[in-house]
Amino acid sequence: MPKRILANISYASGTVPSDYKCDGCGATEVKLWREYQTFADHTKLFCADCAGKDQKKDVSSIDEQGFRTDQHGFKTDQIGWYMPAVPVEGDDTYWGYTSVPQEGVDWWERLPIRPTISQ
Repeated sequence: MPKRILANISYASGTVPSDYKCDGCGATEVKLWREYQTFADHTKLFCADCAGKDQKKDVSSIDEQGFRTDQHGFKTDQIGWYMPAVPVEGDDTYWGYTSVPQEGVDWWERLPIRPTISQ
Protein backbone atom coordinates (compact mmCIF):
# COMPACT_ATOMS: atom_id res chain seq x y z
CA MET A 1 0.00 0.00 0.00
CA PRO A 2 1.47 3.42 -0.94
CA LYS A 3 2.33 5.87 1.82
CA ARG A 4 -0.26 8.61 2.17
CA ILE A 5 0.90 12.22 2.23
CA LEU A 6 -1.36 14.26 4.49
CA ALA A 7 0.91 17.19 5.34
CA ASN A 8 -1.35 19.65 3.50
CA ILE A 9 -4.25 19.27 5.95
CA SER A 10 -5.49 22.49 7.53
CA TYR A 11 -8.44 22.24 9.87
CA ALA A 12 -9.16 25.98 9.64
CA SER A 13 -9.33 25.99 5.85
CA GLY A 14 -11.63 22.97 5.76
CA THR A 15 -9.56 21.39 2.99
CA VAL A 16 -9.48 17.64 2.51
CA PRO A 17 -6.18 16.07 1.35
CA SER A 18 -6.41 14.53 -2.13
CA ASP A 19 -5.30 11.13 -0.81
CA TYR A 20 -7.90 11.13 1.97
CA LYS A 21 -10.11 8.67 0.10
CA CYS A 22 -11.84 5.38 0.68
CA ASP A 23 -9.75 2.34 -0.20
CA GLY A 24 -12.94 0.41 -0.87
CA CYS A 25 -14.96 2.56 -3.26
CA GLY A 26 -12.73 5.60 -3.86
CA ALA A 27 -15.11 8.11 -2.22
CA THR A 28 -13.50 11.47 -1.40
CA GLU A 29 -14.51 14.51 0.65
CA VAL A 30 -16.34 12.25 3.18
CA LYS A 31 -15.73 11.01 6.72
CA LEU A 32 -13.30 8.11 6.75
CA TRP A 33 -12.44 5.49 9.32
CA ARG A 34 -9.08 3.78 9.83
CA GLU A 35 -7.85 0.57 11.37
CA TYR A 36 -7.25 0.70 15.11
CA GLN A 37 -3.58 0.57 16.28
CA THR A 38 -2.09 0.42 12.79
CA PHE A 39 0.75 2.57 11.44
CA ALA A 40 -0.52 5.33 9.13
CA ASP A 41 1.44 4.05 6.15
CA HIS A 42 -0.09 0.59 6.55
CA THR A 43 -3.67 1.47 7.40
CA LYS A 44 -6.68 1.24 5.17
CA LEU A 45 -9.16 4.09 5.05
CA PHE A 46 -12.83 3.32 4.56
CA CYS A 47 -16.01 5.35 4.21
CA ALA A 48 -18.90 4.37 6.50
CA ASP A 49 -20.46 1.96 4.02
CA CYS A 50 -17.19 0.17 3.15
CA ALA A 51 -16.14 0.01 6.82
CA GLY A 52 -19.52 -1.48 7.67
CA LYS A 53 -19.15 -4.13 4.96
CA ASP A 54 -15.56 -4.92 5.96
CA GLN A 55 -16.43 -5.24 9.65
CA LYS A 56 -19.87 -6.81 9.07
CA LYS A 57 -21.51 -3.99 11.05
CA ASP A 58 -24.82 -2.27 10.39
CA VAL A 59 -24.21 1.40 9.56
CA SER A 60 -27.81 2.20 8.55
CA SER A 61 -28.30 4.30 11.70
CA ILE A 62 -25.17 6.45 11.17
CA ASP A 63 -25.84 10.17 11.53
CA GLU A 64 -24.12 13.18 9.98
CA GLN A 65 -21.75 13.47 12.96
CA GLY A 66 -20.52 9.91 12.32
CA PHE A 67 -22.31 8.17 15.19
CA ARG A 68 -24.29 4.97 14.84
CA THR A 69 -26.16 2.75 17.27
CA ASP A 70 -24.25 -0.45 18.04
CA GLN A 71 -25.71 -3.90 18.78
CA HIS A 72 -26.07 -2.98 22.47
CA GLY A 73 -28.00 0.23 21.77
CA PHE A 74 -25.06 2.57 22.50
CA LYS A 75 -24.06 5.49 20.24
CA THR A 76 -20.51 5.11 18.89
CA ASP A 77 -18.33 6.66 16.20
CA GLN A 78 -16.42 3.40 15.80
CA ILE A 79 -17.27 0.76 13.20
CA GLY A 80 -15.98 -2.58 14.45
CA TRP A 81 -12.18 -2.19 14.70
CA TYR A 82 -12.27 1.06 12.70
CA MET A 83 -12.09 4.50 14.29
CA PRO A 84 -12.43 8.01 12.84
CA ALA A 85 -9.43 8.85 10.63
CA VAL A 86 -8.45 12.36 11.71
CA PRO A 87 -5.18 13.50 10.10
CA VAL A 88 -2.61 15.40 12.15
CA GLU A 89 -2.02 18.92 10.81
CA GLY A 90 1.43 19.26 9.22
CA ASP A 91 2.22 15.54 9.53
CA ASP A 92 1.58 12.32 7.62
CA THR A 93 -0.19 10.37 10.34
CA TYR A 94 -3.50 10.21 12.19
CA TRP A 95 -4.46 11.09 15.73
CA GLY A 96 -4.93 8.36 18.31
CA TYR A 97 -8.57 7.92 19.25
CA THR A 98 -8.37 9.73 22.60
CA SER A 99 -5.85 12.39 21.51
CA VAL A 100 -7.66 14.25 18.72
CA PRO A 101 -7.74 18.01 19.40
CA GLN A 102 -11.16 19.69 19.21
CA GLU A 103 -10.22 21.40 15.91
CA GLY A 104 -9.60 17.95 14.38
CA VAL A 105 -12.88 16.60 15.74
CA ASP A 106 -14.70 19.62 14.29
CA TRP A 107 -12.97 19.16 10.88
CA TRP A 108 -13.95 15.47 10.75
CA GLU A 109 -17.53 16.10 11.91
CA ARG A 110 -18.03 18.73 9.16
CA LEU A 111 -17.32 16.12 6.47
CA PRO A 112 -20.44 14.45 5.05
CA ILE A 113 -21.13 10.75 5.63
CA ARG A 114 -21.65 9.98 1.95
CA PRO A 115 -20.59 11.73 -1.26
CA THR A 116 -22.82 14.54 -2.44
CA ILE A 117 -24.54 13.57 -5.65
CA SER A 118 -24.86 16.49 -8.03
CA GLN A 119 -27.88 16.66 -10.29
